[in-house]
Amino acid sequence: MSLRMPISKRKIQKHFQYSLWKYALVIVASILIWNLLFTVTRYRTPEDLKIEFYAEGYAGQEVYGGMDNLMALIHSQAMPEMEEVTYSILTLDETYGEMQLMVWISAAQGDIYLLSEERFQRLANGEAMLNLAPYIDSGELDVEGLQLRSFTLQTEEGPAGQVFGTWGIRADDLPGLESLGLFARGGVLSVLAACGNEEYAIRFLNELLTRTRAE
Repeated sequence: MSLRMPISKRKIQKHFQYSLWKYALVIVASILIWNLLFTVTRYRTPEDLKIEFYAEGYAGQEVYGGMDNLMALIHSQAMPEMEEVTYSILTLDETYGEMQLMVWISAAQGDIYLLSEERFQRLANGEAMLNLAPYIDSGELDVEGLQLRSFTLQTEEGPAGQVFGTWGIRADDLPGLESLGLFARGGVLSVLAACGNEEYAIRFLNELLTRTRAE
């Protein structure tokens, strides 16, 4: 004896009526699993093969072409061995801006920062920014004609807990930034002390100064 259960259009409709959610769940789960695998396994550029420039300010319409072109030139001409040379505009609001900035700093995210005088001062006082004096003295940073942000820093090192150095360079002497669409009047350029790619961060900063300073 055999039972026959022929498939009919009505049965198919009933099946999907009551089981459609199962198919939707399988599809959603498959997408989530694929996305998780892609996120975990995708290639990430090592820290020592990328340079990131974070600039607090605002961008004119031409910034996306002008700054992109500058990054491409510095990349190809000064550091072709790097895999990435990028910049990002920071919009730091009054409510969460400081918290967001501290998260980046704590995670050693970014190499060169262009920040307002107030934010730069706080970070430099907290020893988050690199002392540029040795690189200026060695000639690795050409700062001729530029305003330096130098002061005596109270630390646990040095005589009487004081270290005198240069932690930043004023952006007002770099009119080329504005011509590229990056507006950051009163800002200070500095290098993150924990950037993890100090040699190329200094090289990038020197290229930036050379290419955007007043003639």
